[in-house]
Amino acid sequence: MKVLHLIKTLYAGGAEIHLLTLCRHLQERGVEVVVSTLCREIPAGEPLHEKFRALGVPIVHLQNRPGLSLSATVGLARLLRQERPDLLHTHLPRADLVGALAGAVHPRLPRICSIHDMYGAQWRGRRALPLLDVIWRRTDRLIAVSDAVNDWLVRERGIPPTRVTTVRYGIDAERFARPAVDLRRQWGIAGKIVIGSAGRLEPRKGHEDLILAMPGILAAFPDAVLLIAGHDLQGYRPTLERRIEKLALRERVRLVGFQRDIVSFLHALDLFAFASRSEGFGQIVIEAMAAGRPVVAARAPALFELVVDSETGTLVDVGNPGAIAAAVVEVLRRPERMRSMGLRGMERVKRHFDAATMTAEILNVYNEVTHSSSWGRP
Repeated sequence: MKVLHLIKTLYAGGAEIHLLTLCRHLQERGVEVVVSTLCREIPAGEPLHEKFRALGVPIVHLQNRPGLSLSATVGLARLLRQERPDLLHTHLPRADLVGALAGAVHPRLPRICSIHDMYGAQWRGRRALPLLDVIWRRTDRLIAVSDAVNDWLVRERGIPPTRVTTVRYGIDAERFARPAVDLRRQWGIAGKIVIGSAGRLEPRKGHEDLILAMPGILAAFPDAVLLIAGHDLQGYRPTLERRIEKLALRERVRLVGFQRDIVSFLHALDLFAFASRSEGFGQIVIEAMAAGRPVVAARAPALFELVVDSETGTLVDVGNPGAIAAAVVEVLRRPERMRSMGLRGMERVKRHFDAATMTAEILNVYNEVTHSSSWGRP
């Protein structure tokens, strides 16, 4: 089987890292993979191109700069004619749109869209949702990365349930077993209680709620430090810095930027906190669990599918800094429970969020949609 994946860029994000993992495991199962991007470059971020190339995955850039254009659609139609894949698998809305337009030239080619998020009122492309509804209804199958995304597609977007299959992200848990470097020592925080979070610097991720929770945490643990890792692609960092200054937390809250070595970052933490208001999945949460860290997370879609309350972590109300502070303090006060949560989290990732299992489930979808297709037959 040959699969052509289409995605906006290959700069690190949840969907892009998921695709890298999926390509690795598809190849191990004998699937030929080609990856195409809508643009070669974006203003900031960590490029993953070399990691794909290290796997031997061919990469084709349809254009150099972001934005939709006729050239991307024409380029994809030409690429499909050249590569003759057994199916086209698109990731993220812009790729879904271009994939549908190019697919019109090849109407017998099976198409699958992975839906990586619930695109609501804060999504900048929300005006395109009616068009995407039409595209998604005409796609052979949609892969929802969580039950929350599945429910959103069916209930809010009117997609027939038979067209949607949930396949949650999977990771290679052994990658997170040990750090490459000791960041506590490098950053001068050895001996302190370290709470950490990671995610793009934007309002939806709830970083401000974590900052607001720090005074309550410091009242119980005066030596605690909060580390927030992530890209600032929207210019939100100054807002967080002003909040830190206003609360006189400059010595207690650090914005450490994007971390290429996420494993070492997670192992520098005593506890992982994630206050995001909404997530299509929340891959960083299962990565923290794979690293053996207890988790305090907002009870938001789809985070309550990942964290088992009182077993692998604690779930709190969305947008409630006081509840975050209380939950963090409660966990930190009980070291034995922290270790137990960490161990249970590791086991949960191995059992429910394994990359090989994810790949097998996606391959089942591939086989189902290609079985009745006449694409590529003489």
